[in-house]
Amino acid sequence: MKVLTCAQIKYVEKMAADNGRFSYEDMMEKAGAAVFYEISKRVDIDAKRILLITGPGNNGGDAIVAADLLRNAGADVELYFPLGAPSAQTAKNVYNSINTLPVCNEIIDQYDIYIDALFGIGFNRGLTPEIITLLEKINAKQGFKVAIDLPSGVYCDGGMAEIAFRADITVTFIGYKLCHLLPPTASFCGEVILNNLGIEIMKNFSYEIIDKPDIVVPDSNSHKGTFGTALLFCGSYGMCGAQILSARAAITSGAGIVKCIVCDKNYAAFTQAVPEAVTIPVETSSDGAPLLNDNIIITALNGSSALLIGCGIGRTKEAKSITRKMLQLSEIPVVLDADGINAIDDDINILRSVKAPLILTPHPGEMGRLLGVETYKIESNRIYYAKEFSIKYKCVLVLKGANTIVAAPNGELFFNITGNYGMGKGGSGDVLSGIITALLANGCDAVKAAKTAVYVHGRAGDNAAERYTKRTMLPSDIIRELKHIEF
Repeated sequence: MKVLTCAQIKYVEKMAADNGRFSYEDMMEKAGAAVFYEISKRVDIDAKRILLITGPGNNGGDAIVAADLLRNAGADVELYFPLGAPSAQTAKNVYNSINTLPVCNEIIDQYDIYIDALFGIGFNRGLTPEIITLLEKINAKQGFKVAIDLPSGVYCDGGMAEIAFRADITVTFIGYKLCHLLPPTASFCGEVILNNLGIEIMKNFSYEIIDKPDIVVPDSNSHKGTFGTALLFCGSYGMCGAQILSARAAITSGAGIVKCIVCDKNYAAFTQAVPEAVTIPVETSSDGAPLLNDNIIITALNGSSALLIGCGIGRTKEAKSITRKMLQLSEIPVVLDADGINAIDDDINILRSVKAPLILTPHPGEMGRLLGVETYKIESNRIYYAKEFSIKYKCVLVLKGANTIVAAPNGELFFNITGNYGMGKGGSGDVLSGIITALLANGCDAVKAAKTAVYVHGRAGDNAAERYTKRTMLPSDIIRELKHIEF
C-alpha cells in the first residue's frame, strides 16, 4: 500500500480521470459511499442524529453523498456550511443532483455522530478564529467523530494549524497520506481506514505501508542449522531481563540456535528463564559489565549467522569497547539496539567501517543522541532523519514509535501500521530486536528482516492488547502471541 503526498494524490486522481476510467463525480460518489459503509459497520444509524460539517470543496462533496445515503438509511442528518455552500464544480454538481438535505445555520443540539468534511488535502494555512472556536466546540462534544480523508486543521503532508478535528476514525481514499502516519497529526486521525476507490496506483512512489509478510515454508528436510545461529551480546548485571526477552523472542521467531554471552552473575537467572539458549558464560566486571577478550569475541562470532548487540549491556567503558570491537570484527549481519547505539553516539563514523549488513533500531531519544539533535526535532521530522541517516551510513534504520519507520540505504521508506500504545513499555524493543536477529539468522536480507519484524511485532502486540488490555499487557505477552502468527 502506498503513502502519497498531496501532489501525488492529485496526480493519481488526474490520471484516473484523464484515462477515462473514472470521472471526478464517480470518485466523489465512491468516496461518499465508503464513508457511509464504514459508519454503518460501526454504528446502528437508524434514527441517529448526524451533523456533517461541510466545506465548499470536493471534500464537502464527499460528505454530501454520504449524507444522502445516511438519510436514506434512516438517520436524521443535517448539513452545516460554516464556509458557505459548495463552490467546487464537482461538489456543486453532486449537491444539485441530490434531493434537498436539511441545512442548519448554527450548532446548538447534541448529535450522535459528527462528520468532518470542512477542509481537504489542499488545506495548508492557518484557521480563522471562528473555525478554531467551531473545532474546539465539536471536539468537546460527546459522540462518534468521523473525518473524511483527513481531519480539518491537519496538513496532508504533515504538520497542523492551531487546532484540528479529533476523529475516532478517518476514512481516506486512494492511498495513505503522511499526516495519517506522522506525529503529531496521526493522533488526531484515530483509526485510519483506506478505500482505494478502485484506483490502481501505477507509479512507484517512495513511501509505502508494510504489508503482511508472505509465509515462508521451509523445506521438509530443514534442521536447526538451516535456520541459523543468532549470537546475542546483551545483558549486564541488573539488566538480565533485557537479555532474556531478546533471547526468548529470537527463539520463538525461528532462529535455529540462540547463542548468548552471559555474565556469570546472571547465569542462573538466564538459564532458568531461557533453557533453550546456548550460553557463553563470561566474568562480570566490578560495574556489572560482561568481560570479553578478543579470543572470546572471535570464537563467538565463528559459526554464527547474525549478531545482536545492545539490549541491556549498559553504558560502561567495557560495554562501549566490546561493542566497537564486535562491529569491526563482525562479518555477519548486525542488529545494533539500545545500549549498543549509545555505545557509539560519540563516534558515529564507526558505522562506516562495518563490513556486514547493519540494522539500527533507535527510539527518537536514542536517535537524537546519535545525531546530537534534540528529541523533539527528530519527532517533528522523522522521515528526513531516518532517510538521510540510512543513506549516509548505508544501513537499515528502524526508527521506533507509533507507525515505526523502516528506512533502506537506497532511499526507500516504509511505515508500519500494526501495534498500539500498550507496547510503550520497557522490554518491547528487546523483543523486536530478537525477532529481527532471528530473521537475519534465517537468511533474510536486512530490509526484509526489518520490515517483517516490525510488522509481526506490532501484530503480536495488537493480539496481546485484545487478549489482555493495552494498559496491562507486557512485553512477554508479545512473545507469547508470536506463537500464533505465521511468518
